[in-house]
Amino acid sequence: MHFSKPQVDLLIWILVVKLTPTYYKNIDHLLNDFGRFRELSSWRKEFKRDWLHAVNTPITAPLNPKYRPDPHRWVCTCPNLVKTRFLICKHLVQSVHPVTPTFFLEVQRNRTIPFWAHLLLVPLNSCPPPLATAAIPVPVPGPVNEEEIESGDEASDGVEDDLVDTFCQQLDTKTFQEHMLTHVKNTCDFCDGLEYQIQFNDYRMLTILERNGSSFLRLADNCLSRE
Repeated sequence: MHFSKPQVDLLIWILVVKLTPTYYKNIDHLLNDFGRFRELSSWRKEFKRDWLHAVNTPITAPLNPKYRPDPHRWVCTCPNLVKTRFLICKHLVQSVHPVTPTFFLEVQRNRTIPFWAHLLLVPLNSCPPPLATAAIPVPVPGPVNEEEIESGDEASDGVEDDLVDTFCQQLDTKTFQEHMLTHVKNTCDFCDGLEYQIQFNDYRMLTILERNGSSFLRLADNCLSRE
């Protein structure tokens, strides 16, 4: 009598023994994320592509006085900023130190200014970020949905400055001096070459210098204006 309907019995056995445990396991993974790898949001790939495009886009020098990029608050008065999906423009991207590949995996979006928050977003006129090989403390993300824009960062500017100063103190003094001396020597040699080019009145050289070296020229102007 118990085997009068073997097909139904087999179906029930498959549902109870084979199928149900799999669904229980999937539900447990959805409700409990301890020790489980979270897949990154799809927008990060497009964000990285747009960021690299902005980095490689030349900026015409001198900079239009109407454009006032502020990397601390991550705002700019150029018209392209409000048109982009990720609220980035070439003026803001090129006004901060180069970022490492991990930046694109860890950067956070905010609903209020600054719209992007990360320890590597350090303006050029501030202390440089730590070396790429150094371990960067990153807060462990909570169980939030990354498809939505993450909540605003509550950290104040003073706290961010303290973090930057801490990283500066951790840099090796000898390594810092070697790097600075190398940059100073290369800059002096390059300036000697530019001075030699003046006699030829080559406007192409001037155009290339202002286009490709606009970030360095702006940094030099900002530093000299504060003396």
